[in-house]
Amino acid sequence: MGHRNSHGSLSKKVKGRQEFPKIHVDRDSDFASIKIAPGIESKSYVKDGFVFCEDKNGQVIEIQVLNLSELKKLDI
Repeated sequence: MGHRNSHGSLSKKVKGRQEFPKIHVDRDSDFASIKIAPGIESKSYVKDGFVFCEDKNGQVIEIQVLNLSELKKLDI
């Protein structure tokens, strides 16, 4: 199970390497980031209120949630 700190959940390390997803929540900035694969962002785009970050091969490596507190207000 992952660790928790005042900013949200952190992924656990396995045999010296970090597993995915890596989750970072910044409540002060009302922002969350979910890193789902290793890599360097080369392009990003917004879709349905989320920011999708892709590597140079077009694979989504991170999803960002802006205005995180607004999700609580949605009637899904």
